[in-house]
Amino acid sequence: MKLGYLQNLRTGRIVGECVCKADSFWLRFQGLLGRTSLAPGEGLWLIPCQQVHMLGMHFAVSVWFLDNQGQVCELIDELLPWKISPYIREAQSVIEFPVGWGNVTNTLLGDKLDWQESCSEG
Repeated sequence: MKLGYLQNLRTGRIVGECVCKADSFWLRFQGLLGRTSLAPGEGLWLIPCQQVHMLGMHFAVSVWFLDNQGQVCELIDELLPWKISPYIREAQSVIEFPVGWGNVTNTLLGDKLDWQESCSEG
């Protein structure tokens, strides 16, 4: 699994300090199941993805949908356990962050995120 960080190009702020890319079927299938929380700045990037579900989850998350240019095309700052997100047609991927993370990082629709790989694991 690839680990890296994400920077918001509008604000210059690092919005994800430790983001795991889930870019295979099994990594996406597992997702955050079995986890009890995400630390501030920690995230899971589901590639490809246009919709997520929270079935079996024990905590809420902030869900950021990105288009093929890396721009935030939808942001749901609190998706509760046992809920399903809307299907976002223009999304190419989804990042799950701690609940409220969009507000904490001042991330807005249209913001472009830049990925930098920091290390690889597993």
